[in-house]
This record gives sequence, C-alpha cells and structure tokens, in this order.
Amino acid sequence: MDKKDEFNLDEFKDLLNDVPDAGDFDLESIIAEVEGRAPAETKVEPAHSEPVHSEPAPAAAEPAREQPPVKTAPKTKSKAAPAAPAAAPEAEPENPRAARIAAREAKAAEHEQKAAEKRAEKRAKREEKLAEREEKQAEKAAKAAAAPQKEKAERVSRKQARAARIAAEQEEENEDIEVLDPDQSFRVFRRRSRGLNARSILVLILAAAAAYLSLAPSFTQLPLPSLVDIVANPTLGIGSLLVLQILAILIGVDIFSLGFSELFHGRPCRETLVSVAIVAAILHSVSLLVFPEQNGVTTPYIAASILMLYAMMREDRGRYAARARSYKAVAQADQLLAVYSHYDDVDDACRAAKGPLFNKNDFLTELERPDTVDRFSMIYAPLALALSIIFALVSSLGRGEPVRFFWAFSSITIVAAPIGLLCAFGAGYKNIARRLLASGAALAGARQANLLRGTEEVVLAENDLFPTGSIELESIKAVGQLDETRILSCAAALADAAGLELGRALSEAARAHSALPLTAHDLRVVDGGLTGHVGSSYMVLGTGALMVNMGVTIPAERDSQVAMYLLADNQLAGVITLRYLPTKHTYKAMRLMRRMHMNAVIAARDFNVSPAMVEEEFDLRRGFADQPDPAGVARLLDPRYAKGDAPAAVLTREGAGPFMQVLRCADKLAGAVRSALTLSTFAGLFGMLIVFYLVFQNQAAALPVQHLLLYLLIWYIPVFVINQQTH
Repeated sequence: MDKKDEFNLDEFKDLLNDVPDAGDFDLESIIAEVEGRAPAETKVEPAHSEPVHSEPAPAAAEPAREQPPVKTAPKTKSKAAPAAPAAAPEAEPENPRAARIAAREAKAAEHEQKAAEKRAEKRAKREEKLAEREEKQAEKAAKAAAAPQKEKAERVSRKQARAARIAAEQEEENEDIEVLDPDQSFRVFRRRSRGLNARSILVLILAAAAAYLSLAPSFTQLPLPSLVDIVANPTLGIGSLLVLQILAILIGVDIFSLGFSELFHGRPCRETLVSVAIVAAILHSVSLLVFPEQNGVTTPYIAASILMLYAMMREDRGRYAARARSYKAVAQADQLLAVYSHYDDVDDACRAAKGPLFNKNDFLTELERPDTVDRFSMIYAPLALALSIIFALVSSLGRGEPVRFFWAFSSITIVAAPIGLLCAFGAGYKNIARRLLASGAALAGARQANLLRGTEEVVLAENDLFPTGSIELESIKAVGQLDETRILSCAAALADAAGLELGRALSEAARAHSALPLTAHDLRVVDGGLTGHVGSSYMVLGTGALMVNMGVTIPAERDSQVAMYLLADNQLAGVITLRYLPTKHTYKAMRLMRRMHMNAVIAARDFNVSPAMVEEEFDLRRGFADQPDPAGVARLLDPRYAKGDAPAAVLTREGAGPFMQVLRCADKLAGAVRSALTLSTFAGLFGMLIVFYLVFQNQAAALPVQHLLLYLLIWYIPVFVINQQTH
C-alpha cells in the first residue's frame, strides 16, 4: 500500500474523542478492529477500561503530530502507558475539546445569525415587493372603478345635454306652430292627398311625353314627326318641350310657388330645388333658341325637371295621406294614451313609456312640427344652390364662354336634387301611418320616430304583459284549519284591496265557488306579497320567497305553476296555484321587442310577475327583463312620470301589442329616412362634381338628357327598396 494511502489513526482518535461519549460504544474495540487485532481484548469490562484507555489517548497523540506516524507506535504507547499518572493529565484533554465544541457552537450560532439576517432581509424585500404590488393593484382598481363613473358622468351629461337641446328647440318652434282641429284637418289633408294623386298622374304623362320628344331623335327606331324633331326642327322641338314644361308647372303650381316662397323667406327646401331646376331648364331652352351656335347639348333637360316635379308631388301626396290618418286616429278616439321618449335621470336610462295624454294639443303640435327631412333640407338646399351657381360660373366664365352658364346651371341643378332626396319621407310615412291606424295608434313623424328609436328600455305594466282574462285559477290546497272557499275569499279580499288584476281573477273564481265576499283593511304592500287584516285574522298573501324569508316551511310545487301561499295568524293556511296565459298578441309583441334588442322594465304591482317568470312564460333570453323595487315601480307607474316630455305617438288601445307596434314602426321609419337622406346626399354632391367636371371640359357627348335621367333613376332604386321595408 502506498504511504499516501495509509490511515492516520491518531487523527481518527482525535476525531472520535470530540464526540461526547455516552457509553454506548467502545473506542478501544474500534481501534483494535482498525489495526487488525482481535476485538475481544477491548470488550472485556467496558466500564473499568473506559477511563483508563480513553483519557491518555489524547496525551499520547500530541507528540505524534510533530513526527511522522509509525505504524507500530500506537501499539507501544498503548501498552507502556502507566496507570498512575492518569489523574494528573485528566484535565488537559478537556480544554481543547471544550474549545473546539465552543468554537463549533459559536460558528453554528454565527451561521444561524447570518441565516436569520438573510431570512429577515429576504422577508423585508418580499414584503416590500408585496406592498408595492398591492399598491399598484389598488391604483389599477381605483382607476378601473373611476373609469365607469367618469364614463357614466360623461354619458349622463351627453344625455342631459341632448334632452336640454331638444327641449330648447321644441320651445323655440312652438311659437311658430299653429294647432289645427283634428276633424277638419283630417278632411282637408285627405282631400289634398287625393288631389295630388290625380294631378301627379297628369304630370307623369307630361314627363313621359317630354322624355319621348327628347330621346326619339337619338333612336331611329322610334317614330317622331319631323315637325317636332329637335334635330330637324330645333325651334318647334324645343318649343314643344317648353309647352309641356308650362303645363306641368300649371298642374303643380302649389309645389312650384312654395319653392320660391320658402326661398324668398330665407328657408330654402326641397321644393326650392325643384323650382330652381325647372327655371334653369327653361332658361337653357331659351338660350338654345337665342344662341343656336353655342357649345353644349342641343336638347334641354325639361324631361328631367318635369320628372322631379312629379317626384315632389308624390312625396307631398304621401305626407298628406299620412297626416290625414294621424289626425283621424286622434279625432275618433275617446281616450288617448301617449308614448313618450323619457330620460330617467335616476336610473340613467332613456326609456319608452306610456302615460296619459294630458293635453291633446301637445300631440297636434308635434304633428305640425318641422320634420327631419325639413330640417335637413334647410341645410342641404342652400349648399346645393350655392355650389350649383359657383360651379356654373366657373365652368362658363372661367372658360371664357358666358353663354355656357345656362347649360351648366341647368345640368348641375338637375343632379343636385336626386329623386331619392325628394321621396325620402312621404312614401314611408304613408305606409307606417296606415299600419299604425289599423293597430290603434298614430306617430307624429320621423323626428319623433328618431326619439323613440334612441330608447334603450321599455316600461311595461302588468296589464301590458297579462291583460284581462290572462290569469286563471289552477287549484286550491288547504293546509291549515281554513277550508278552500275561505282561503279563496281571503286571498281575493287582499288582492282586490291592492287593486291588482289578480284580485279580479280571484274574485271571479270566488263567485264561481259561491264564496262570501270579504273585505281587507290595514293593507300593506311588502316585497313579494301583501299583508292585512281580514276580519279579526292577520293575513299574509305572497310568494314562496316571502314565506322562506318569514321562516315558514312550504310544500314544493312544480316549476311550471305559479303558487301563492296564504298565512292566517302566522300559520300556513293554504296554497293557491295560478296559471298566467300569455295572449297571442302579447307573445308577438315580446318577441318583437327581442328582435329590436330592447330590454323590458317591468313595472308590475302583481308580486307573482317577476323577470324570471316573464322570461320563462315568453321564451326570452335570460337578463331580458328587469324589475325595480316597490318604490321604483310606484315611480314608474306614476302618471306624472313622463310629464313635460313631448308625446311622440298616441295609442287608442291598451296592451303591449299596439305599444310595440309603435316602437317597431318608429324604428323602421327613422332608419328608412336616415338611409334615404344619406344615399341621396352622396348622390347629389357626387353628381354635381361629375357634371361640373364634364361641363368644364365641354364634354357635351357625356351629358345628354338620357344620361341624367338614368343617373336620377339609378340612385332612386335603393331608396325605393328602403321605403318598401316600411310596409
């Protein structure tokens, strides 16, 4: 064996001596086993050999550290060591051992202290990071909580500003509005509508004749006498067109004169655009006769101007017919209900609500108020006229040809008033008014329809959801001492005293069971039921939730049934099972509300009518309906809830059917008018730019009369389709 690999026995002894000796092992036996001796010598009498052999070992090991260890040295020293001097060096090995133990304990304590300091430092850093993270989370939560409040405040301010603006505009317009008599207005407007219908047919015939005279020279297949051929005989051909134009003006003289009257009063409208286009076509025709050698087209745009007059007459005809139907609904009704678009500042919601019509003149005023199309035309008409004049001057004087002004002005004014703009409101309003009159309602116009379209929720009372005859008695179950007849009489007395439709149904059932009528007093409305005294007994009539809150054990009922529980002197007396049957019209009305993406606010005093019950009975999505507390229900049912708002529509019948029909028709009318105005505005502005460019470039071949007629008709097709959606 290599010396480097020899085992150092003295160092091993020192290591073992550092361990406290509890007497459970023999050191000499271990040494003997290491040296290869027989272990029996070291195991004899371990109690007496332990102090002799364990204590001198460290003394003999001290000089061994200065000299290289010899393999036989431990054997010699262990045998030659006398027992007499054992008492003298007994205290010497204690000091190094204790010192080493103390040093080791001090080192362990120091290490433990450092570890504790590190743990405290880590804990402090962790707590600091945790506090910082919690602070950031608190800031984020505060910002997240403040954002909806800020948004809500902004939304509230916008809604309040909108309501204030509408109220101010209505107050300003009321000064110029004259209220008409419903009976007389119905007859007058119906007569005007019929007259315009007949006269517009004549104007359409003149427009077709003018179009034939204008287009026939370009098509050899169309027969045309040479006497009125514009190409062969320009004077007579243009003269024939002027005659047709004069006849059309005489037939629609009311439209023609109204346009200039509004222009002279500083209120240009759609009729003004038509009148100016007619005059521009006449001036262009005269300029062709006076300056036959001028550049440009050889056929005036009289056919297009007559077609515009026909479109305006049809628009007024539809408008008068719709107003006649609205006045008829007001005149024939004995008692009217009004539909309001009301902003509730308490709940921050814009709601459609029914209420009594405090003054019939309020709705008559709304019928005479300027409509959405009228207000829009007061902005568009001046802009279109100004652009027409500017473009005509630039394309004529800018090119050094003043005579070209008549051609440019006539062509630009034709496309500035698309047929879709002229027919944006009358046809749709007529269709809506006819439909509403059959449903027992009337709408004031597109402006009020737009207000109803902006509502978010619909306030529905219990009579709207379950009208008379919708509640049936299913069964009566006696639990206590009262019999079934007595239970029915007490329940009917409580419900009748509260003025519920439920009371009427229970009273009829009580009469069918030959029950004696009773009277309830000291009635109180609680959340989920009614309390009061019937005779000398204290009665509670309510839902299962109320019974559970009162600590009353109730029997289980089927989910498809509506159960009421009657307590007599705080003891369960009976169970009354009812069936609420939705009518066909009410079911359709609720489905219609769902398609319109509107939510219902249930203002029902009947404690059985809840949002969950309504959603289940009418197969509606969850969260469709909401119900305030009893105080909120009383506020919504207050007749003065929407007092101060202008009525947007009137109802002559009760129920949710006519109510939802008004909201649906208002949505259709407002959407149709908005779409028609958008398309027509784009068509008018885009057409003016195109015609201005072509006239400026003297592209007469691109601007014949058939091209302008085609442009007007193409842009009218989408408006016609939109108006058909109002049927």
